Amino acid sequence: MIVKAISHRATKKSSIRKLINYVFNPEKMKDADGKELVVKKFVGSYDKEKWADAYKKNDDSRTFEHSKRTVLRHEIISFAPESAPHLTREKLKTLAKYYLQERSEKAMGVATVHYDKSPHIHFIISGVSIEGRSTRISLKAFKAFKIKLQDFQQERFPELSHSIVDHRKKKDSP
Repeated sequence: MIVKAISHRATKKSSIRKLINYVFNPEKMKDADGKELVVKKFVGSYDKEKWADAYKKNDDSRTFEHSKRTVLRHEIISFAPESAPHLTREKLKTLAKYYLQERSEKAMGVATVHYDKSPHIHFIISGVSIEGRSTRISLKAFKAFKIKLQDFQQERFPELSHSIVDHRKKKDSP
C-alpha cells in the first residue's frame, strides 16, 4: 500500500471544516451497497461541525507555539487496483483502526474510505496530541511506521499481496 501524508497549517476553523468536508464527501464515501465507513479516535460525535470545533479547540490547547505549526495531518493509504475485490468493509475498518492507533497514539483522528476509482482510506489526524504535544514524527520514524503497517497488512490480509510496496528499500537518488 502507498501512504501519502499532507500537512495543513491553516488555523482557521473554516480551513479545518474545508478539509473535513472534502474527506467526508458523501458522494465519495458510499460503497457498492450505499454504506459509509467512518472510524474515529478521541472524537465524540458524527457531526462534522463538532469535529471542526474539537480539532480547533485541540490545536488551541497546544503546549507550544510555532509559526509553521501543523494543525492537521491528512494522510491517505491506497491499494493496487488488483486488491480492490479483496477489500471488504471489515478489512478496511481494521486497517483504519490500526493506522489511527499506531500512527499517533494520543492524537485525535477520523478516517473514511473513498470508493471512487480504487478504494483508499483518508485520515485526518490532529497536529497535536490530546495532551497538547506535537504529533510530528521524523521521516525515519514515518518510514518505520509504514513498514510496521505493511507487516500488519501482510500478516492479517495476505490476499492484498498486489498492494505490497517495499518500504525497506532506499529510494533512488535523481
